[in-house]
Amino acid sequence: MINSNVYQLFDVFTKADIRQLKKVVRSPFFNQREHVARLFDYFSACKYDKREAPSRERAFQYLFPKETYDDHKLRLSMSLLLKAMEQYLIWKEVNENKEEASLALVKAYRKLKLSKHFNKSITAARKLQQDSSWRHAEFFQNEYALHLEQYRYDSSQSRLKGLNLQPIQENLDIAYMTAKLRQICFALSHQVIYKSQYSMGMLSGILVHIEQYDYVRVPAIAVYYYCYRALVAPSEPQYFEQFRSLIFEHQHIFPGDEIRDLFLLATNYCIRQMNQGKREYAAIGLGIYKEGLESKALLLNGYLSRFTYRNIVAKSIIAREFDWVASFMDLYKDYLEPKHRESIYAFNRAWLEYERRNYDLALEYINQANFNDLLLNLSAKTIALKIYYELQAFDLLYSHLDAMKIFIIRQKTLSYHKKNYLNTIRFTKKMLDIAPSNDKAIQALRSKIEATTAVAEKNWLLSQL
Repeated sequence: MINSNVYQLFDVFTKADIRQLKKVVRSPFFNQREHVARLFDYFSACKYDKREAPSRERAFQYLFPKETYDDHKLRLSMSLLLKAMEQYLIWKEVNENKEEASLALVKAYRKLKLSKHFNKSITAARKLQQDSSWRHAEFFQNEYALHLEQYRYDSSQSRLKGLNLQPIQENLDIAYMTAKLRQICFALSHQVIYKSQYSMGMLSGILVHIEQYDYVRVPAIAVYYYCYRALVAPSEPQYFEQFRSLIFEHQHIFPGDEIRDLFLLATNYCIRQMNQGKREYAAIGLGIYKEGLESKALLLNGYLSRFTYRNIVAKSIIAREFDWVASFMDLYKDYLEPKHRESIYAFNRAWLEYERRNYDLALEYINQANFNDLLLNLSAKTIALKIYYELQAFDLLYSHLDAMKIFIIRQKTLSYHKKNYLNTIRFTKKMLDIAPSNDKAIQALRSKIEATTAVAEKNWLLSQL
């Protein structure tokens, strides 16, 4: 039962949703069968009163106490309940978007040919549009749809003279160009990470049209236009500078999830530049993160992604902003998801203290934390490895390397990371075995490390040599 579609959906609803759903399944408009409402009550009792997993047999007995178990009959109840809950989801989704809801009302009144009601509703819909600060692709799509509804209404009233069709075309063009460029930017970013290839469709024609008719005057188009230029021409920094400036200036015209994506596109650009050896982009990327934190653009459902948290720490360390990042880690610890909070905080704090050469404190954070995430666990073990080496605690280091090697070999899901970490262990042991005065052996090991691609902490190994 717990793996059924209907219970999995029920289980993710909030208590507020459950209260609303109780009204839905008791409403004859959505459901006219008592056994369906009783199944909903049974799920509620399991989750909130009995605190036990539901079972098919107990569910059937709750629904039909005088009957012998019939799986087909129970499945029918489950299917009907799922349908009622899905109707609630549709209703909720439509009504949470005020613009879409107002547009739906405009359409309904036009189809009913109620002129007074239509004019009142379209006036209200237009006011709602203009009062919104958003000017993203969906805004222009709604503008197009409202103008189209006005055109359809006027045509049905035989008001063909003086019809202004230009706003329909203009808003449709802006909506499409913005949405297309947005999708292109996401595709290009995805290509870099996952080595995929996508067809860009009518991109070349769109670029010509934007440039020929100066559509960069529209902020939403300009943001994605310069983002695209920055992604395809990373060696020409003027495009990225324009993109960065535009998202800072116009972040209020995008909804939260979209401006967050734009900030991440900008910071990922900085990461790729850093990977090319341009360390100055650490400070630039950190500046973008700071702006995103101040405006709360980086938060998703009130939380800061653990990956974003770690990237901010990484850039701060490269930029040597130790005091700022220490304050950041404490201030934003509670913005991490609870299940990751303690381990992510402990790891990043250990990393910072290692960079500050507060080795005892760094080891304290590592030893206190429970790193359930495998890669985070290995990163923490690597910090300990570096600390033992730099403190010349060689007995501890040998034991640590052997234990780390056994731990890695036992992991079946590491893929390419396994080779990276095993090579790091192997090269660290070779460093320990070379006499400091043996320049020939040191140079030979240096050459071997440089020639090996799969090595975690390659730069650290070379610096120790």
